[in-house]
Amino acid sequence: MVEKVRPGAFIQFDGGEDGRDCKYIVKYQCPKCGKPLYQGQMACEECGTFFDWSKRAHIVVTRSIEWR
Repeated sequence: MVEKVRPGAFIQFDGGEDGRDCKYIVKYQCPKCGKPLYQGQMACEECGTFFDWSKRAHIVVTRSIEWR
């Protein structure tokens, strides 16, 4: 059986085409070599690591108020 690992995920701000459709997006990278990945990519083109996409990364926003 081939060992699969969960890809590294991070949040990136996407300014969109004209600034009106800007948003935060999830970007993926290989946890072993750092090469950028596409969601659902089965293996890293650089080091050959296989990925486990059984769960999906979601952006969670938490807001709080702090008195200063």
